[in-house]
Amino acid sequence: MPQISIIVPVYKVEQYLDRCVNSILNQTFTDFELILVDDGSPDRCPQMCDEWAKKDARIRVIHKENGGAGAARNAALRAAEGEYIGFVDSDDWIMPDMYEYLYGLLKRYPEVQIAQCDAIQTSDEKQEAPARPENIQLWNQKQMMEYFFRIHGEKSNYSIWNKLIRRGVLDDFSFVEGTISEDVAASFDFFTRAQQMVSSNKVLYFYFVNQNGVTKSPVTKKDLEYIHVWERIAEKVPQEYTEYAEINLARANFTILSKMLLSGYDKNNAKLIEEKRKMKRQVKRKFWKLMNWKMPFTRKVLVLLVTILK
Repeated sequence: MPQISIIVPVYKVEQYLDRCVNSILNQTFTDFELILVDDGSPDRCPQMCDEWAKKDARIRVIHKENGGAGAARNAALRAAEGEYIGFVDSDDWIMPDMYEYLYGLLKRYPEVQIAQCDAIQTSDEKQEAPARPENIQLWNQKQMMEYFFRIHGEKSNYSIWNKLIRRGVLDDFSFVEGTISEDVAASFDFFTRAQQMVSSNKVLYFYFVNQNGVTKSPVTKKDLEYIHVWERIAEKVPQEYTEYAEINLARANFTILSKMLLSGYDKNNAKLIEEKRKMKRQVKRKFWKLMNWKMPFTRKVLVLLVTILK
């Protein structure tokens, strides 16, 4: 039985899949299985996954109909045999010592359930990890929730892929399927299921953003899923974090309103027009709390604009 199961959903990443898989197979920690989930990809990815499995016995391939990243990860979780679970996105890559380092943290601190490293967003395929003094922090659940809700002005931290998680945390867990915001919901569940986490500032994960494919697409109904995820979180959050959940729900409404302002939307779509009215009401209710929240000044200017402009 492998110590670690590494789960990679694969969909339309023919150009980047080899880089991702190579970075995993070159890990200094070798006692793992790599589960590649072909999520009904229409390109060469299904064949590439099978070719990789022939080269390395640690690789297992699951082929399934397209259902999104959440459904792909759920299929892999059901098949995973490792005592620890890691997730990597198929257009990203990791440093050679990532899993050795995270596994070592979990062994050094047996009382914690999640080990986390730092990640950087990059469009440079030759990006190197910055040199910095190591800083390791142990967080209890209250500190984990404060981190998740960003109450101290933290950057967005809904990543699931820079972590190594003890299998027990994921017992009876499943990703929300059919949404583009499954990582937000999953991060919340991870932090509420775990009692402690160890976090390191060591950069071991590279989150790739293809600048050639970045476009300011108009808001569609699918973007509203981000708000719906936060609504579900606000409904089930422990009482002591209700205020945090409500302000983050207001921020989610503000985020989509900002995208409408900057990228546009179909102004003939009655559903979007009505949803915009609802979002503006939510933001106005929390206007002063948003203005006093720890976020960049430019974001606060946007808060003002989305509440006064039609």
